[in-house]
Amino acid sequence: MIKQIIKPIILKYEDREINLPNEIKENIKIFWDKLIKENPNLFNGENHCVESIIEKEDRIEMNVVKTNYATYLYNERIGMPDKKFNIIHVWSGILLETNDNYFVLGEMDDTTSVPRCLQIPGGGTSDEDIKNGILEMDMNLQRELKEELNLDLKDIEYKINYLECPSEKRSVYGFLAVGKIDMTKQNLNRHFENYKKYIEENNLEQEFSKLIFLDKKKALEELDKLNNPKREYLREFIEISMQSKL
Repeated sequence: MIKQIIKPIILKYEDREINLPNEIKENIKIFWDKLIKENPNLFNGENHCVESIIEKEDRIEMNVVKTNYATYLYNERIGMPDKKFNIIHVWSGILLETNDNYFVLGEMDDTTSVPRCLQIPGGGTSDEDIKNGILEMDMNLQRELKEELNLDLKDIEYKINYLECPSEKRSVYGFLAVGKIDMTKQNLNRHFENYKKYIEENNLEQEFSKLIFLDKKKALEELDKLNNPKREYLREFIEISMQSKL
C-alpha cells in the first residue's frame, strides 16, 4: 500500500546492527551462500531497517539501525519465523517523467537478484546516506540515480511525496518521488545506452539492462501488456502518478 506523506519523516540513525537470534543469522548465512553460488555477481552490501516509530504532533520519527542485503532478501523470499523478528528495510525510488510525457522504468539486468524485473530507479540505503545522525533519503535517491542512470537529481524537479508501506510480500518503507526530467524519451534512452557502454567498458556493476517507456496517458494499459516480473508497488504508484501534475 502506498500512502501520501503528510508529516515530515525523520530517520534517526543508531550505529549498531539489528538484534537477531543466532539461529536466524545462521539461516540467513546458509541462504546467502546458496544464492552467491548460483549468482556470484551478488554483493551483500550494507543496508538499514526501521526498529521503531514514534509519531509526534509535527513529525514522524523512524529509528533505524544497520542490516544488510542478505537479510533483506531472506526476509523477502523466506520470511522470518516469528513476526517479532520481522525486519522493515528502507529504500527510495523515483518515477521519472520525460518532457514528452513518458514514464521511465528500468528492466533489471540478468546479473541481479531479480532478472528482467521492472522497477523505478532507486534502491536501498547505505552509510553514505547518513548525515549528522540522520538517514537522508534525498541523498540516497541522488546516489542511486547517479549509479543507475548517470543522472543528477539536482537537475530534476521532484519531491518525495509518497511512502510504500509494509505488506505481506514486501517488508519495506519505500520513500517515493515523481520527477520531471528535461529530456525526451529518445534523448534519455540515448543517454542511457551511452552510460551502459561506459559501465561495460569499465567492468562496473550494471543494474538495468534497458529502459522501458510508458506513455503517461495509457501507462497502466502498456504496463499490463508487459510479461516481465514487476515490483509489487509498481502498478499502484503508476496509477497515482498518472494523476499528478509536475
